[in-house]
Amino acid sequence: MAAPIALSVSVFIISIVAYGIHDLLTNFEDNGCEMTYMFEYPEYQKIDIGDGQEKYPNYALHIYGEGVYANRIRNLQLNGIPVLFIPGNSGSHKQVRSLGSVALRMAERSRIKVHFNYFVVDINEELSGLYGGVLKKQTEFVHLCLQKILNFYKNAKNPPSSVVLVGHSMGGIVARGLFALPDFDSAMVNTIITQATPHQKPVVSFDEDLHNYYKRVNGFWRSEGGQADLRHVTVVSTGGGHRDVQVRYALTRLDGIVAANRAISASTTSIPKSWVSTDHRCSVWCRQMVLITQRALFDVVDPRTNQISEDADFRMKVFKHHFQSNNALPNYLTHANDSIKLDPKAQWEIKGERSWTFMNRKITKNMYFAVPLRVEEASDSIIVLSNLTNPEWLCYCDIPVGKTSCETCTSLSTHIRLLPPLYSNTKFARISFRDFEVANDTHIVISIPAGQRKISITSDRYNSDERHLVYHLPNSWDSVISYPISATDGAAMLRIQNQSVFYSLHLAGLALPTTAYKALIIPLGCRRHSAESNEGSILRLNVPWSNEETYSFSSYGKMASLMIKLQTPRPLSLAWDWHLDDSVEPHLEMFLHPYCHYQLRLLASAPDSLGQKYLEWDCPG
Repeated sequence: MAAPIALSVSVFIISIVAYGIHDLLTNFEDNGCEMTYMFEYPEYQKIDIGDGQEKYPNYALHIYGEGVYANRIRNLQLNGIPVLFIPGNSGSHKQVRSLGSVALRMAERSRIKVHFNYFVVDINEELSGLYGGVLKKQTEFVHLCLQKILNFYKNAKNPPSSVVLVGHSMGGIVARGLFALPDFDSAMVNTIITQATPHQKPVVSFDEDLHNYYKRVNGFWRSEGGQADLRHVTVVSTGGGHRDVQVRYALTRLDGIVAANRAISASTTSIPKSWVSTDHRCSVWCRQMVLITQRALFDVVDPRTNQISEDADFRMKVFKHHFQSNNALPNYLTHANDSIKLDPKAQWEIKGERSWTFMNRKITKNMYFAVPLRVEEASDSIIVLSNLTNPEWLCYCDIPVGKTSCETCTSLSTHIRLLPPLYSNTKFARISFRDFEVANDTHIVISIPAGQRKISITSDRYNSDERHLVYHLPNSWDSVISYPISATDGAAMLRIQNQSVFYSLHLAGLALPTTAYKALIIPLGCRRHSAESNEGSILRLNVPWSNEETYSFSSYGKMASLMIKLQTPRPLSLAWDWHLDDSVEPHLEMFLHPYCHYQLRLLASAPDSLGQKYLEWDCPG
């Protein structure tokens, strides 16, 4: 009797484990990456690196080209900006073609006549993520290639003094490993961009060589001497989110390795104009990420030298704009409090309603909407959403009693952020009246220039006590005890009436990747409305300690759902704060259509929780 019981228990446990692994490997969003296409036939011209080639017979250096450009660079008399792509574990040198091809197309349209020369190392598709014995040899070969690359620019008008490094997977570790070489000149590299690179530790550590390589490289970057040598180096690390089951996002972060003022870590799900999760391979060709990376590289070019700027602070501002907080402004250095001169001949309209929406097919003359901030005593916040394309579209000014306009206003551009879906040009600004000095005559001003088409603007003035709420998530044990009710009925926590555009729900107790929930926004009724394809509701899970955001968009009148699960655990050093602090607590933000009223439900997700258990293996520490 005991044997059948033991067998049944064993089968049950194995089934649970297998189910959790299956969920981890399969239960994630569809691949939202667009393809990157080549317009001409790609060519990988092999470069003779001289005497050093004998020491590395299985490795090679190539330069990427297409069409006319490929013919132009055959003599290797170069005058562009050098970039070296380093493949990762079992990676091919042909993975450079997406970045290289997009760089060529963008150079043709660039306002400043600069272009990038993409080099790539062929490291024989070695399994560097499993066997660390090849990493030292790869690092030394890359060092040799950097010296060779810079020699190609001796006759250039403005020869570069450094090479940009882009590393995929273990290629990013090799890029950082260069600086730990005893004879490496750190001035040769000032910019590193890594894609799905496990910086914190190896995904799996089968041999001592791999462990020792990480220990030596990360030890150098963490040391005081290393920090001094690396002050000029900026590092960007992107992780693929839940779709990358090979290298989890927690491993790609640079926390505790690269100085905070020289490092950016971001999940592709949170990067503006990406908003997609990338699996490990597609991170090199995902069009959204390729475009963002290449725009950032063009923007860090110094127009005086047509080379990458040597100002590390400037590069960090550019990278933060593209990889963290894009506010849709062409000038990412725009500061708050900039004064904007307004058109004295434009039409003005005071919008005193608490919530309002304006839609128009075409604007024929300049307009300004002025929204008073002190009409209702209970209001202390405002959110404005729009698809306007003019850069400085939101500001504030004081309009005295008896007047209907102002001559100048102060920019609110630092509050603006982009929202999905891609190509919708949707942006929002959520402003607390405490963010600046508000008087009784203070107004938010929305600028609408002539010529704008199919515009949509929504404004909602509200009391944060009613819209910024706290919900204490039940722990895993509570969810098990209440199963299946917790997974089917959930909690009908919130009914949202018409014209309520924004809610923020702080998820108290969400600290570990081992729990998972599903958020549902269910429209209970919507006004009959001829909606555009980009109209609807948006859910955003914001995890502030890891720049980890996930989004979900649903069209007008459709249910929206979003998985509530972490990729990185809450740091032990982060104090618990049960107050409404967006910079500390994870929170679910809901951007809703004003013509609908909704119900919010949170459901416990047992399958996702099982899959999340295996994340503990990948979390640093």
